[in-house]
Amino acid sequence: MAYPLDNNNLAEPKTTIVNILKMEGYKLDSGSLFLAFKDAGGEMAQFSPSLEELQEENIIKSDSEGNIMTVEDYQREKSQNKENNEKENGDIVEEESDLIEELSEGDVNIDDSIDEGNDTDEMKEMLRKKEKTDAWIIDKATNGSKTNEKLTSEITDLKKRIRKLEQILEKINEALK
Repeated sequence: MAYPLDNNNLAEPKTTIVNILKMEGYKLDSGSLFLAFKDAGGEMAQFSPSLEELQEENIIKSDSEGNIMTVEDYQREKSQNKENNEKENGDIVEEESDLIEELSEGDVNIDDSIDEGNDTDEMKEMLRKKEKTDAWIIDKATNGSKTNEKLTSEITDLKKRIRKLEQILEKINEALK
């Protein structure tokens, strides 16, 4: 017959769980945490109620991937992720402005090079820029914007730029013939 657990008896298992999280790195999935708890001498019947109490007391949290960690570690990871996202967004905006600048400079150079007959180097450069732009579009589509509306407008703008580049490449090809 199972006896109801006394909350005072959960103090030791809760301490064990928190210590495991601090010793084993800062986060563990529930299966690994249970195995470590069991290896530390914890009883299976105490694991789940202890976890629930720790979450209610706001001592541990689970992240979106199901990893369990202390609240301090959760907050630290959350702020690091936020900083990384802000840095990536800043890098993307900077890269976008660089690409726009390169593309606008590239338009003038291509027209001049068609007139001059120096097309092969410019064509290689434009193909390289197109590949760079394509890679940037893919990166932007997978990692960039937070809202679908903003992402859609950015993709539309980028598609227009790609069409313009493709038209320029067609002009170069015609000039080479």
